[in-house]
This record gives sequence, C-alpha cells and structure tokens, in this order.
Amino acid sequence: MKKIYLPLLVICGLVQAQAQEFNPADAVKIGSQQVNGSARFNAMGGAFGALGGDVSALQINPAGSALFNYNNFNFTGNVQIQKNNSLFNGSSSTAKESDLNLSNFGAIFVIDSKNQDQALKKVTIGLGYHTNARFNDRYFSSGVSNQSVTNYFLDHANYGYNGASIPVDYVKTREGESITDLYDFLNGEPNGFSAQQAMLAYQGYLINDNGSDTGYTLNGSGSSFYQENETYVSGFNNQLTGNVGFDINKKLYLGANLNVHFIDYLTSSAIYEENQSPVTDGYKELLFTNHTYTYGSGFSFNVGGIFKATEEFRIGASYQSPTWMSLQDEFSQSLQTNIIQDGKLNFYNIDPAITTLYNKYSIKNPGSFTGSLAYVFGTKGLLSVDYTRKDYSTIKYKADGADYSLTNNYYKNNLQATNEFRIGGEYRINQVSLRAGYRFANSPYKNKETIGDLTSYSGGIGYSFGASRIDLGYQFWQQDSQQNIISSGTNGLANIQSKNHNISLTYSASF
Repeated sequence: MKKIYLPLLVICGLVQAQAQEFNPADAVKIGSQQVNGSARFNAMGGAFGALGGDVSALQINPAGSALFNYNNFNFTGNVQIQKNNSLFNGSSSTAKESDLNLSNFGAIFVIDSKNQDQALKKVTIGLGYHTNARFNDRYFSSGVSNQSVTNYFLDHANYGYNGASIPVDYVKTREGESITDLYDFLNGEPNGFSAQQAMLAYQGYLINDNGSDTGYTLNGSGSSFYQENETYVSGFNNQLTGNVGFDINKKLYLGANLNVHFIDYLTSSAIYEENQSPVTDGYKELLFTNHTYTYGSGFSFNVGGIFKATEEFRIGASYQSPTWMSLQDEFSQSLQTNIIQDGKLNFYNIDPAITTLYNKYSIKNPGSFTGSLAYVFGTKGLLSVDYTRKDYSTIKYKADGADYSLTNNYYKNNLQATNEFRIGGEYRINQVSLRAGYRFANSPYKNKETIGDLTSYSGGIGYSFGASRIDLGYQFWQQDSQQNIISSGTNGLANIQSKNHNISLTYSASF
C-alpha cells in the first residue's frame, strides 16, 4: 500500500455480536483437503486407497494400517512455496509466500493374534497427526478501475437496513460518545454490520447523509480509480486421527478412524484506492483494512476396506463422513481517508480499536467416497489409482438464533460434486525407490472462473536402510481463481493463477 498508512492501533476492546459478513470461499477452503502426508505419499499423488503400509494412507482408507507387519512410526517436515500471479484490468502483479512446518507424524502398533489359525490374524492401533491444509498464502492485485470501492460503503448505507437506508443516528456520534463507543453499540443492533460500514464511511467523510433518514450520497465523484488489494492468509487445518485395523485371513483388511479437527487461520486484507480524477472538493484516497481470525474444532470418521483379489491385485473402498465443525470469528477493521475540504487535504483515521467476537456457528462440510485399485509387481514396484467423489453443494451453516438459508442456498445453487483422480507409481532398484504421481480435481464451483480445476504433478525418491527409511518428495499443483477487489459495490475481479511447490522429507522406522 502507499501514500496513506498508519500502524494498527492496540486493540482496546473485545465485544460479542452475531451479525457478520460471510465469505462463501471460507467453507470451501475448510472443506478442501490437500495431498499432505509423508514424502512417499506426496510423491505418489496420495494414491494410497488400496495400498496401505504408510501412516499417511489412513487419510484415504483407514484399512491401510492393517497391512503393516511391524510397528512403525514416521514424521515429516515440509517446505511450501506459493506464487500467485494476478491480472486486474490489464495490470499484472505477483505475490509470493513460503512456509516451513512439521506437517505429519504418526505411529502404527501391530498386535498379532496368538492363534494364527483363526481368521483374525492381527489388530493394528494407529495414531496420527497431519495437516489437511496449510493456509499460508498472499495475493496482491493492482490496477485502474472506473468503479470506486466507496460504492461498497454506499450500498451498505442505503440498503443495509432490511433494504432501507441506515438511520442517521447510527452513523453520528453523540456528545461524549467516541467512535469506539458507537461501533460497540452497533454490534448489538439489527443489521449492525451494515450500520458499522456506513458509520466508518460517514465518519471518514466518504458519504454524506441526505437528512431525515432519506439515504446517503458519495462525497465526491470520479471515473478513474487506482486500486490495490493485498490479502494475506495464515494458519492451518489439522487433524488428529485414532485408528483401528483388522487383518482377516491376510485377504480382507478393515479399518476405522475417529478424527478430531482443529481450524486456526487469520485472513487480513488491505484495500487502497486513489481517485485519479480531478478533485476540488471531496474524496481523494482511502485505505480500508479488515482482519478475521477464525478458529474452532470438529470431528469426523472414516471406514474402509481393502481386498487382496490376488497377491498382486488389490481393491479398496472407503467412506469419509461429513466434518462437523464448531467455529468462531474475531473481527476488526479500520478506515483511513484523505478528503479535500475547502481546498485543503485532510486526513481521517477511523479506527474503532475493537475486536468483535461473533457468536459461534457450525459448518457441516461434505463427506466423500473413494474407490481404489492397486497392482504390486512383487519387489519391483507398484501402480495405484484412486477416485474420490465429494459433493460441495451439501455444505451447511447453522447457529442458534440465526437464519443461514441464503448462505446455504448459495452453496446449493453454485457448488457441485467433484471428481478427483489420483495416480501413483513406484519403481524399486535395490534399496532405492523412484516415485511419481498425478492428481486432477474438478472445481467445486459450477462456474469454473470462480475457482478452476486443480492439476498436480509429483515425484520423489526414497532409500531403505532396512528397518528404517528416508524419503524425499516434491509436488507441484496449479489452480486458477478469481478474487473480488471488495465484497460488494463494484464488479472488479482479479484473475489469479496460483502455483504451489511443496518439498517434503520423511523419516520412518519399524520396530
């Protein structure tokens, strides 16, 4: 950002409210799962539904633990690098971000049956902690538009009170009342979020009232606006898994997982705009910042089976239940403006210095079905294929005392079921293993311009020391999307091309 900037002030309040503005992409983000496991798992594109023998395979099919013959543990470190190329109104920009993390660790314990003549040959107990998704990412777009982001504030002001304009009393401070006091008061009012946006704009002299609650107008005009939008996301979607597996006659393998999910991420955005039209009186510049911290937990379960049709050929099937999440948001925002008044440029910093704690809400993210095939070429290598079906249109929001029918209808009407294909192969030369993988996943959106299809390529190498092994994996995936300059008021869209690189290193040992 440029020209006007102040560091964020210290938060001096924490208040609770119910009404808030939802970003539909949030539930899709939480419900999506990256291929993020051991280096071997990543290198083979996550195609492990019929293979097992890797702690990370439990993500796809919990029956995979039953194929272990010995106790095993592993841990994995990742380096993830994102590069986002943006095209906004003919102007291109690039943003990069990197992240180093310990993404996965887990252990499998094998309990052999004392009587090997019975059908149940062994029971396995597994415990794993892995990262479903890392949210560390940065987007930057800049360009010139003929639509101002001030229309966002004007729309909230004129239509945010059940289709009517926000009462003037909600945007003006009374004697002895501060911006913080008024913002806090509006948190408890119906349509409070829209009233807060109108109040920020009014106090920042972006809009004027027409008097007697008859609406608002922009303070100034223009036809050319230079805009910048920088969004930074950091955090994680992690999962703790407890697993049990059963080996029946070394032919049929069954398993089940109970998963506890942890969500924790921060989304920060800063929108800068300069009115490039000649201005003698009225709005010249603004900087609008928003910070949303989302956190919570949830649970899900998996069941699955693997059948050895022959010693070489394996068939797998698994079901991942919906994930039931209980989440909470903390939200803060501020607005800075430069306004020309009587020929003089005046600066206004409208910072409520409050973090709003919104009421808890629940999301039910979609479950999925996976079918898998694998062929093992003795000690020489293997080939594996997975297919997963997941219906994102079934995403549901709910909360006590709140009506999310419009939000849920949005998902029903705009999202769809996805088909995901994963292919992985491994070739062994003595102690060395060479690996490669491919992954393709449909966009969860019916309109693929919102978020496009995902394509991924991967590869890796491993070396076995006998009872232990070290593996190195590399993944590349690409996905296109669109990002609004602001949630409403303009039709400005940036086309984003996301390229991601992930390097993983795993140490595993049997005992």
